[in-house]
Amino acid sequence: MPVKVNPEIKERPINEETRRRYGVTAFPAVLFLSPDGGLIEKASGFLLPAQFSPIMESAIEKEKIFMAQLAELEKMPEDAKLNAQAALTYFQRMQLEKGLPLSEKAIELDPKNRTGLIPNLHNQLGLAYATKGETAGNAEEMATYYEKAILHFKTVVDEYPNSDLNQPAQYYLGVTYALKEDYDSAISVLDKLANHTSDAMIKQNAEAMLTRVKQLAGAE
Repeated sequence: MPVKVNPEIKERPINEETRRRYGVTAFPAVLFLSPDGGLIEKASGFLLPAQFSPIMESAIEKEKIFMAQLAELEKMPEDAKLNAQAALTYFQRMQLEKGLPLSEKAIELDPKNRTGLIPNLHNQLGLAYATKGETAGNAEEMATYYEKAILHFKTVVDEYPNSDLNQPAQYYLGVTYALKEDYDSAISVLDKLANHTSDAMIKQNAEAMLTRVKQLAGAE
């Protein structure tokens, strides 16, 4: 279903809650949500009917595909690939709680990464926990989420050196250390990445973040 977010209506707290939950940064915004609150598609800015229609059709198609996927998973609950694929979709929909048990099962069923999806699961779990850390209600909860994010990023870095996600995971690890205000660890990770990566974009991002972290460390 589409959800319209209007930040001007201050007496409706759901507007701000929705904006924060689904990462709305521009208005007008239309969110296509599944019945259980998962974010299927998001559109920001004024769109003509001809522009809006494909987005709506895409949301409908994505939901159709996911429902078929879940039906297959119900028939084959021990299939590692189906568990991983469903978990990744839930993470994309910002539904960590629904994706978590499926990801844990996929990781358990596929210890050798035969599906090729396990590094992505750890990476997405890291991103999900880091995001939760940024919006946590208190310092203890924040620290717990950041530690979980760090664990998953380090798993990709240490256990999947040949994965395409290894260097992005190193970057996210450095950023998460910085968010946790462990600047020494952040500097160590980002400096190593900046000096060893052959990816120009990753190098640029790592160097920019490294400069920022050093500034934060020096300001203490």
